[in-house]
Amino acid sequence: MKKLAFLAVAAVALASCSSDDLVDRSAAENEAPIAFSVEKKNITRATNLEKLGHYNFGVWAYKYGTGLTTQQVMNNYLVGYSNETTKKGYDHTNATTWASEIGTETDHTSPWFYEYLGKNEYTYTGTDGYYTKNDNDYMSANANQYLRYWDLKYTNTNFYAYAPYRATGVSFDEDTKKITVANGAQKAGYDDPSLQEFMYAGAQATNADLKDVKLNFKHLGAQVNLRFYEDVRGYRVEIIDVTDPNTGIQATPATTDGTTYTKADYYTTCGATIDFSTVGNPTANVDHSTASKTQDNLKFVIPAGTEDGLTSFTSKLSTNYNVIPEAVATGNTQNYAKSSTIYYPVAQPTTSEVGFTFHVSYKLIAEDNGEEITVHNARVYVPAKNGSEFIAAWQPNTKYTYTFKITKDSKGTTDPDDTTIDITKPDVPATPTVYPIVFDGATVEDYTEKSNDSNF
Repeated sequence: MKKLAFLAVAAVALASCSSDDLVDRSAAENEAPIAFSVEKKNITRATNLEKLGHYNFGVWAYKYGTGLTTQQVMNNYLVGYSNETTKKGYDHTNATTWASEIGTETDHTSPWFYEYLGKNEYTYTGTDGYYTKNDNDYMSANANQYLRYWDLKYTNTNFYAYAPYRATGVSFDEDTKKITVANGAQKAGYDDPSLQEFMYAGAQATNADLKDVKLNFKHLGAQVNLRFYEDVRGYRVEIIDVTDPNTGIQATPATTDGTTYTKADYYTTCGATIDFSTVGNPTANVDHSTASKTQDNLKFVIPAGTEDGLTSFTSKLSTNYNVIPEAVATGNTQNYAKSSTIYYPVAQPTTSEVGFTFHVSYKLIAEDNGEEITVHNARVYVPAKNGSEFIAAWQPNTKYTYTFKITKDSKGTTDPDDTTIDITKPDVPATPTVYPIVFDGATVEDYTEKSNDSNF
C-alpha cells in the first residue's frame, strides 16, 4: 500500500631543467623551501585529503615574471603524505621538511613532502605499513626529486595538481595550461573514495610571500546517496532485502519513452582534461571516448540500525521491527533512514538520457493490530534530467541524494507467488499495483418468505 515518490537533491558542494637554474639566491636571508599544505574540498564540506585515504598527489609547477623566461620548477612531482603514528603513506626518513602536522603558512614544514620521493631515492622496504619501493603504483615518474626554493626574482609560481598520483598516462601542456589524463582517471565504485575518486587543484603563489602552498581539490566524479521516509497512515515500514543481504536496494539503468523502458549503458570509467586557464579555479572536461560501460544494476544495502536512522518498533503481536521514520508535520525537522552504501559514479555526458529504475521491497506493519503485509519490487524511475537540472546524469563534483517517500500508492506486488518479479528489468507499471481494501456499496437481500400454515 505504498508508492515510492522521488525527490532528488543535488548539492555541490595535475622539459626539465637543472636544479641550478631554478633558484635565484640573491636574497639568501629569505631563502625558503617550497612546502605543501593540503586541504580537500569535499562535496559538502572541507575534509583533509589524507582522511579520505589519499596519501599522494602529482604536481607541475612553473615560475613566472615580467620580462623573464618561464621556467619549470616541478615536473609531475610526487607529493606524499606520512603519518608517523599509523605508518600510513610514505616513509619520511630523508625529508627535511616533514613535520607531524600542518603548522603555520611560513614554517615550511608539513606532513606532505616531495623531497627524496624519486623512484631511485625512495628505498623503504620495511613492514610497518608505509608504501615500499616495490609498490610501483605509488612510485614517482622521476628518478630523483629535489627540494625546491622560492625564487624571489620571479613574481609568481603556479601549481597544477591532481590526485591520485600517476607515473604514466598523465601529461601537462604549459602552453595550453591543461593536464590530460588517460581513460581510467576516474573509476566508478562503492564506499572507498581513495579507490574511485580523481581530483584536481590549482594555486598561484606570490613568491615574495614565502608561504606554503595550499591546495583545495575538486572531484572529477560524483557521489550518490539514498534515504527514505514513509507516509502510510496507520502503518510502520521496514525495508527488506530483495535478493541477498548485501544487495537490498537496486537500480537498473534505462531510458524511457512514455511507458516503455529499455535497459541502457552508463559509463564506469573516463579520462579527463583539466583546464587551468584560471589557475585557482580549474575546470574539468570529462573524456568518454575510450571509456568502459555497463548495464549492471547499482546496488545499495538497506538501512541497518540506529546509525542509519532506523527506530525500533514492537507490534501488537510482539514482533520487533526496525522501521524508517514517518513523515512529520510542516515546520518540524524530517528525519530519514539512510543506506550506508555510498556510490562514487563517473560523471556522465551532459547529453545522457539514461536514468535508473529503483527497486525496493518492504513490510507494512499495522499499528493497531500488528498485521504484516510484504510488498515486493516497488519501483520508481529517476530520469537523467528534469528540464535543465541533472538528476541521474551525474556531473562532476556533485553529490546526489535520492530521497524516497513510501506512500500508500505502490507500484509493487503483495503476491508471494508472483513469478514476474525481476529486479534487473527497468519496467515501471503505469498505475499502482498494490490496492487498498475497499467496500464498494452495500445491499440488503429481501426477507425470504416462508409459509407455515396451522389450523386452529
